[in-house]
Parts: sequence; C-alpha cells; structure tokens
Amino acid sequence: MSRFKKNIIYLDTVDSTNRYAKQLLASQPVPEGTLILAGSQIAGMGLGTNTWESEPGKNLTFSLVLHPVFLPVEKQFFLNQAISLGIVDFINSMINEDGLCLKWPNDIYFLNQKMGGILINNTLSGQVFETAIVGIGLNINQVIFPITIPNPVSLKQVIKRDTDLKLAIDIVYDAIEARYMELGNGTFRQLQKEYTAQLLGLDTWRNYSSGDHIFEGRIIGITEYGQLKVETHSRKILNFDYKEIEYIF
Repeated sequence: MSRFKKNIIYLDTVDSTNRYAKQLLASQPVPEGTLILAGSQIAGMGLGTNTWESEPGKNLTFSLVLHPVFLPVEKQFFLNQAISLGIVDFINSMINEDGLCLKWPNDIYFLNQKMGGILINNTLSGQVFETAIVGIGLNINQVIFPITIPNPVSLKQVIKRDTDLKLAIDIVYDAIEARYMELGNGTFRQLQKEYTAQLLGLDTWRNYSSGDHIFEGRIIGITEYGQLKVETHSRKILNFDYKEIEYIF
C-alpha cells in the first residue's frame, strides 16, 4: 500500500526547493510524499554552508515532504539511509556497470566522482518527528560543470546518452517510496546493512583528514546514530560526526 500521495509541484525557477517546501509547510497542511520539482534552482542548498549548482533543465533538483512520525528521534539517520538507498536503486536501474557508492554521510558517487547529494531538514517536537524535508540534487544530463565544482559526474557521462527527466523523476520517486516503506516497517538492521555495503571506502585503506591530522584508515561501518566508524592501522576504532572527517581524493 502506498504511503505517498503523489502531489507534484513543478516550478520553472526557485531559489531552493527545500526553502519553498518549508514556506509551504508554514502556510498549509502538506500531504506526505509531496514533491517540489524545479526546472532551475538558483540557490540550491547543501549541508552546512555548501551550495548545489545545477544547469537549468538538465538535472533533477527536488524536495520531498515527509511525515516520519513513526521514527524514533534517536534513529533519524535511518531516514538518510533509506533515502540514499532509494537513489542508489534508481541509478542502478539506469546503469549496467559497477562503481556506484555512497560517500558518507549524504553524497552519491560513481567511483570517485560526485553524482548527487542529499540534504534533510528535520522538524522535531520533543522526542517526536513532525516533518522531514528531503532535498535531492542529481546530475543527469549535464556534461559541462563549473571549475569550482570538485570531481562532478553525471548519469549521461556514465551511460553515454540522455535520460528523460519526466521518466526519471517517476522512477526515483517510486524507488524512494519503496525504501521509505521499509523504514516504516522497522527494517532498521537490513537498511543499515545495505547502506554500509554501499559506502565509499568500505574495508579499503585510504587517506582521510581530521582537523590538521592526515591519517590512513579503513571504514568499517556506521554507528546506530550515523557516526562513521574508521579503523586505524593500530586497530583503534574512531567514530566521527559530520565535518569531523574528510575524504582525501
């Protein structure tokens, strides 16, 4: 049974679909699964102070409004995992080669290049979820990127052809809904297992930076609260929160 009410709001141009969704929620009830899709997003938001740049009419830039009231607040990173896996499912349905992975905590990578990103804004009431605005940007048909964007890649550059954006948004919407339903059914252990298996750097020794320190480590998983677990050569296990560790490419 579907959890989402397929209510799609298309905007030719908007500063940020997440910001638009937040304003919409402040003015009226918004059904779960409402999707705000932008043809051009001129001030796309990323984690922290990061921004998301996208060529108009070439990519998917959208936000989903969710009401995950069933999810304990301490398990909120499982929402990130479910959304990430839905996007992985979508992209894997379009490509026929290995290389897709998740760069913790919120980026979609093909090999060592960034194909997409996720930004989730949660609203809590005490220990209860009220809403989650899930912003997603995916490089689909763009092939020329500003030099200020590090290591980007698009789906077109991987599969060597254009993708119909109307078809793509339907597929990714259904894929995310399927994973969200798994989350609603409480399949936390399976979601974490699949998310972990997709992590960039899993069980591979590579360089990272933390503060002013560069070290070699290997990712071994994530904690229940979404921290990244990295093992050092001295067999010490380090847990990192967002912004406490950086991949070195």
